[in-house]
Amino acid sequence: MEPAGKDRSDMRFTPLEDSDLGIDNSDMAALIEPLIGRRVPSNDAAWHADLTERKRKILRKYLKRRLLAWLPAHQRSEAVVDEEYDEVWSKTPYESYGLEALEPKLSPWIWRGECLYARAVVGTRIRQLLFGQFIEKTRPRRVLEVGCGNGVNLLLLAGRFPTIEFAGIDLTEAGIRAATTIQNQETLPPAMQAFAPCALTDLAAFRRIDFRRGNATEMPFAEGEFDLVITSLAIEQMERVRARALGEIARVAGGHTLMIEPFSDVNAAFWARLNVRRRDYFQGRIDDLGEFGLHPLVAIQDFPQEAFLKAAAVLAEKK
Repeated sequence: MEPAGKDRSDMRFTPLEDSDLGIDNSDMAALIEPLIGRRVPSNDAAWHADLTERKRKILRKYLKRRLLAWLPAHQRSEAVVDEEYDEVWSKTPYESYGLEALEPKLSPWIWRGECLYARAVVGTRIRQLLFGQFIEKTRPRRVLEVGCGNGVNLLLLAGRFPTIEFAGIDLTEAGIRAATTIQNQETLPPAMQAFAPCALTDLAAFRRIDFRRGNATEMPFAEGEFDLVITSLAIEQMERVRARALGEIARVAGGHTLMIEPFSDVNAAFWARLNVRRRDYFQGRIDDLGEFGLHPLVAIQDFPQEAFLKAAAVLAEKK
């Protein structure tokens, strides 16, 4: 019998350094260094006090959701997600991705046993590196990001891979408005250029991205239209429409999908599991992708992670 709370898919995960992505631990360390506020020893009393308080908050909100989940106002419907992230993208200027930008609020991250307080955008930079290396591996001609938000992933990827046709779809008006507005500029802002983990070879390629507002459960694209479909903590928000969204992603994918999402395989530990449930986040397993004709090829999880919400990068092939 498995110990309670142990990740059920440990044997399936490929260590990052053993993958063929060309990323080693020194690369990752250099990538996140500018975004780390401070490091603390694992026995630091203040660190443990902070985590204890965060656990109390998770528990309170979990119990509240259990008690009130039957009320429409406490259900994470599409309308709720749309409203919440419309506000998020309205308040997220692209300047916030600058490596020198000040961010008073730091959150706890863990990597290779090290305790870190880091800026929220450290996750964006990590995912950007993973997306880029997987694109090098799969060599797609057309790429779609589902749940692209303000387009930051695609804006940078287009500069690194200018010959690829990129498209993005998002539920929120504010996200698409931000992405299409920045496309009016001649080149990417210097702060975003510096944020990119790899050199950008075409600083105007982002102007050619096809951004559209739409719903992941009913996308305006043909079957198999994209060689690669990517998501970045987007399915995380679609638990109530999980099957429909994954079905649509599989439909428009012509070759591969790459999802960096909080699969339940990596959130089986008690506090992570409780955190996912209290937020009504995605609770699917990697193996569930097979139900939609997506065969997982590689899964990676040993990159820097938030203390109470982990993600796995899963490359799957459409069968």
